[in-house]
Amino acid sequence: MSNKIKYGIVALAIFSGMASAADVTINVSGKVIASPCVLDTASNISVDLGQNLQAADLNANGKYSAWVPFSLKVKNCPTSTTSVVATFSGTADTAAATRLYKNTGGASNLAVELQQEDSPNKALGNNQTLTVARAADNTAEFKLQARAWATGAASTGTIASVVSATFTYN
Repeated sequence: MSNKIKYGIVALAIFSGMASAADVTINVSGKVIASPCVLDTASNISVDLGQNLQAADLNANGKYSAWVPFSLKVKNCPTSTTSVVATFSGTADTAAATRLYKNTGGASNLAVELQQEDSPNKALGNNQTLTVARAADNTAEFKLQARAWATGAASTGTIASVVSATFTYN
C-alpha cells in the first residue's frame, strides 16, 4: 500500500470522527444562603395555663384566664440575618379563627389565645406571623403569652392545644 493511500485512510478516519461529534452544554447552578439561626428553646414547650381555673370565672363568651408568659428564642444568627419571622399554625377555633386555637381537651366552650407579650393587640392565631429583629448578640427572642378564652359557658375539664412555630430568616 502506498503512503498516499495510508495517509488518505487516516485523514478520512479523522474527518469522519469529527463529523459525528456532538456539542454538549453544561449548566451549573446553585444558591448561596445564610446559615439559619439555632433554636435556643426546647422543640416542645409546655405552657401551663393553671390547674385550678374556675369554671365560674369562664362562664360566658369573652371571659378569659390570666395570661401566662413564655418565650421562644433563637441564637447564633448570622450577622447577615436582620430579622426572624415566626409563623404560627394550629387548628383554629371556629369562634374566632384568626385569633383562637381549638381546645382538644375535655373542657367545652373553651379555646386558647396566643399573643405577643408586649403588644396586647397582636393576636397570633392560625397562620399569623410575628417578626423580631436580630439583636446585637445574634439572637432573636419572641416574648409571647397564652390564656384560656371562653367561647360560651365553659365546662370543667382539661385544656389542650397544639401550636407550631415555623421560623424564616431575613
